[in-house]
Amino acid sequence: GGLVVPPTDAPVSSTTPYVEDTPEPPLHNFYCSKLLDLVFLLDGSSMLSEAEFEVLKAFVVGMMERLHISQKRIRVAVVEYHDGSHAYLELKARKRPSELRRITSQIKYAGSQVASISEVLKYTLFQIFGKVDRPEASRITLLLTASQEPSRMARNLVRYVQGLKKKKVIVIPVGIGPHVNLKQIRLIEKQAPENKAFLLSGVDELEQRRDEIISFLCDLAPEAPAPTQPPQVAHVTVNPGISGISSPGPKRKSMVLDVVFVLEGSDKVG
Repeated sequence: GGLVVPPTDAPVSSTTPYVEDTPEPPLHNFYCSKLLDLVFLLDGSSMLSEAEFEVLKAFVVGMMERLHISQKRIRVAVVEYHDGSHAYLELKARKRPSELRRITSQIKYAGSQVASISEVLKYTLFQIFGKVDRPEASRITLLLTASQEPSRMARNLVRYVQGLKKKKVIVIPVGIGPHVNLKQIRLIEKQAPENKAFLLSGVDELEQRRDEIISFLCDLAPEAPAPTQPPQVAHVTVNPGISGISSPGPKRKSMVLDVVFVLEGSDKVG
């Protein structure tokens, strides 16, 4: 019942470069395979206990299991933010999806006093999407927040969210627990129609809402171009009876997605 390895294959050593064309099979039936750059931003503040932060990481890993991660489909970046930002994964990382998940699961708990949304969105704007190298993909930042930054740090928040909007980066705040800054979350939502927030009572709700959040992201991204198989294209012919009306299939305006996850890290245990 195991995988049959062709006899010509050399034993796989850990130094074997990861070849994109040997994808790992999806782990779940529910699966998003679009053109997307997705950035996870994780709150590293002490508003989440270390145990809660573990649940947050498990949520991100669970999401990654349900994404078709590759340089051609969904690229992911993962950043933990506190008073600064620490990137654990970059969009261009050519690693196996299982390796990306392993790195994410090993992110260290910062437990810092402050987790600055403004700083991490600035980081996302200038460092992650400073140069848009996949114009055909959608770009989404999933802002996982559980705390408030001091108002002095938030002065330029709108500027950064507007800057992201200009680069067609959608910001989706996921507010977790009682200490989030609702005013900031609503402010982010107001900057662009796609910036929809999800509000959760605590980390325990993350798993229940996971598939809903993935579906929402996935719907914002364009389909990947079909593999070039001429006979398949031929099927999408216009019904001769309705001349001038093209079939809805190919017309759908598609986007490709770049996703960033942000984790938060401050140390005021609530």
